[in-house]
Amino acid sequence: MVLLSHKKRGWGVLPFGDSPVAQKWAAVFLCGFVFVAFNGCAGPRPTPPDVDASTLPDDVFQAYLAEVELVTVDEAYRAMLILADGEDGSVSFEERKSKLESREIARSAWKLRPEDVVDAGSVAYMVCRICDIDGGLNMRLLGRPGLGDRRYALRELIYREMINESVDYQYMTGPAFLAVIRKADELMAEKGMYDTGGVDLSDETDRDAEGNLVVPPPRDESPTTQPGE
Repeated sequence: MVLLSHKKRGWGVLPFGDSPVAQKWAAVFLCGFVFVAFNGCAGPRPTPPDVDASTLPDDVFQAYLAEVELVTVDEAYRAMLILADGEDGSVSFEERKSKLESREIARSAWKLRPEDVVDAGSVAYMVCRICDIDGGLNMRLLGRPGLGDRRYALRELIYREMINESVDYQYMTGPAFLAVIRKADELMAEKGMYDTGGVDLSDETDRDAEGNLVVPPPRDESPTTQPGE
């Protein structure tokens, strides 16, 4: 792919020649490039997997993600709920979509379809919201209102080395998607975002007035009778 470079060629010179035909094809090329850059040409994955992911329990579903060629929007939404809550519990894409949008993890303005392949920008934005990553000034001022929200979120994850260098409209493969989820999980654990409270196996009645645990005295296991008695 040949791109314009204002440093080498100047803004007004196209690397396709000066003839009218060349300029026409240059315009077609650039329009196509802009369309891909801003729309991503999202669509269903060309080859459906052998397994229906909707029939898999959450733990098996995570293993499935490591093997699938491309991740769909529905699968990504399910994975985000598992990351955020430890489980999905939804029965449909619409329910997942409603949960994520009500918590501002995903946005209705994206108009993503469940069967389409998910893009890196959408994944990055949802991960940032779940992991409570505010990012830099551009992400806070422009990303939150929706101006380049997914692009700035992706830049933040690239900066944090949570995702490989990519563009926001790039499709997510299963292994790449799962790698991001695992790093997000590690970050949430580091930030103490999981409930790690231990289970209190003691009985509250075994505490004194100040709340200290009452420990019974050690048992006297000495023999009660002397040998020969």
